[in-house]
Amino acid sequence: MNKRFFCFTVIFLFLTFVSVFSRQPVEININVQNDLGHKSPYNYSFGISPLATDVLDPDLGELNLPPAPFVGFYTAFEFIDSTQVEADGSKYYDRIWTNKDLRHYPDTLDYYYVRHKMIYRFGNGKKIQINWNKNSIPKIIDSIFIKDRLNGFVINYNMKETDSFEWDNDEIRELFIHVYYNLNTTSVREDSKKSFTVYPNPANDMLNISNDFECDRIEIVDMLGNSLFDIPYQNTINIKHLSSGIYGIRIYNKSGITTSTFVKN
Repeated sequence: MNKRFFCFTVIFLFLTFVSVFSRQPVEININVQNDLGHKSPYNYSFGISPLATDVLDPDLGELNLPPAPFVGFYTAFEFIDSTQVEADGSKYYDRIWTNKDLRHYPDTLDYYYVRHKMIYRFGNGKKIQINWNKNSIPKIIDSIFIKDRLNGFVINYNMKETDSFEWDNDEIRELFIHVYYNLNTTSVREDSKKSFTVYPNPANDMLNISNDFECDRIEIVDMLGNSLFDIPYQNTINIKHLSSGIYGIRIYNKSGITTSTFVKN
């Protein structure tokens, strides 16, 4: 084998390894049971992983759970597999139910939004309880909420502020977990003393900024890094015109740039 080709191959494999494993996976465990104490035999979790794909990943512990109709006490994450192809080459969509919903860790995006759909059936019980450990939620998650399909009109829990919730209306049989990641937090310089806080977060119409350093201007960017507006520094910003989602905020001064994120309801 040509030595130059061999060296190139080794370097390529090393860089591939670094790019895949430099970002650690995030996995949040949840427990679901009804008021009779019935629990599923499976372990449930959701998150992101550099090894995850858009299909079922058995190597990561994603199991193919029994399909509908759901009988008795039942819990599953649901997603659509859009990679299936018929014999004639046409694409079809396969509905998957699984105990884990792990999404691919983005390679380039710093701000990342994921929505996980969870379905459940009460069985013979009259209530269902969902539990998790709020202290296990990593710092790269800016915000995380459990909501109903009406975006929190009936059910709306901040998973960073509480460890569980109970529900007794079996007409609502699906929930959505909204997760906003700020993957850039791992690259913040350790020697940086600058900091600022945005509040409320999530915000509706107005966003306030509290900082401990001199500022020149503010820039708001979307999840793809596109600049939405760039204005002279002020402590309060009108964000009413922004769509719901996660945004980056950059504060500029003579020393450089300091960044953070916020969620627009």
